[in-house]
Amino acid sequence: MCALSEEEMSKVHAMVSAKEMWDTLALTYEGSKVVKRNKLTMLNCQYEMFAIKNHESIQSMVSRLQVVLNSLRFLGSIVRQYEINDKIIIILPPK
Repeated sequence: MCALSEEEMSKVHAMVSAKEMWDTLALTYEGSKVVKRNKLTMLNCQYEMFAIKNHESIQSMVSRLQVVLNSLRFLGSIVRQYEINDKIIIILPPK
């Protein structure tokens, strides 16, 4: 309880059990199963359609890709390193 902000405390202060508090906070920050599934679908689409932008550096492209991959991992999706490597090789410009 000491780690909660005032806003979080206002959401859970009337709850009786720690489980009830946890479920409320999890729903607030993670969303429902439907929301998670929709986010995962959107992120998978972003990953599949990911491409380097015109005049973008490789470092910048990898940073953008890392944001998508971190979001996927947060939602429980597993993207293997060899898949990431293949993705980067495919989207790199010929030069």
